[in-house]
Order: sequence, then C-alpha cells, then structure tokens
Amino acid sequence: MARYKEIARGGSKKERVPIKHCENNMWLVKPASLNQGRGIEIFRNLRDINEFIFNKHPETKSWVVQKYVEKPFLFNGRKFDIRVWAVVTDDFRIYFCKPGYLRTSSAEYSLKAKDTFVHLTN
Repeated sequence: MARYKEIARGGSKKERVPIKHCENNMWLVKPASLNQGRGIEIFRNLRDINEFIFNKHPETKSWVVQKYVEKPFLFNGRKFDIRVWAVVTDDFRIYFCKPGYLRTSSAEYSLKAKDTFVHLTN
C-alpha cells in the first residue's frame, strides 16, 4: 500500500520509476501460486486491489502485486519477451546458446483492452 501511495503522489524515494509508467498508476495482481497468466488482473486504484484480494478471494493467502509497465516496448503492436539460454560458470563466465526466440502476446497491446491476454507473452 505504501508503494502504491508513493507512486500515486508522483514518485519513489527507493527507485526511479519513469513517469511514463505512472500516468495511470496501473498495478498487476496475481495469485503467487499460479502461472501462465491464470488469475491476472489489472487495477488502477488501491480500493479495487484490496476489494479483489481481501473480499473476492480471501482463500488465497499469497499474492504478487507489482507496478505495471504502462508503455512497454512493442513488436508489431504486441508485448513480447525474448527467450535465450545461458550458462554462468562459478567464475562468472557467461555462455549463450545462439538460437533464441521471441514470444508475443496473442493480441495487440492497449491499456483499454478488457482481454488479459494482451498482457501475457507465454
């Protein structure tokens, strides 16, 4: 709650959050025990986050609540991530496997989209 309020007031003393990611003060909320985008919700206000976590899903004990990147880099209008394999040795040498791949979301990115799949790249 403190981080939400700090960013809502226009900044953070702990880290520099680019202002372009704070215009709507959006937050991603998901159950800590799920993966593959299951249970993800996007919220713009603290009241809705608390209502969702404490009243609609009191049985879920652990949640991930993180600041949402509101203006991400896009590839052909979609969110993406880059997957590569690497090995780090005990003396910190790093070896990359040359072939990698790009994963994109299933829909074009828009902050107004109701479909949560615009936020997922798995």
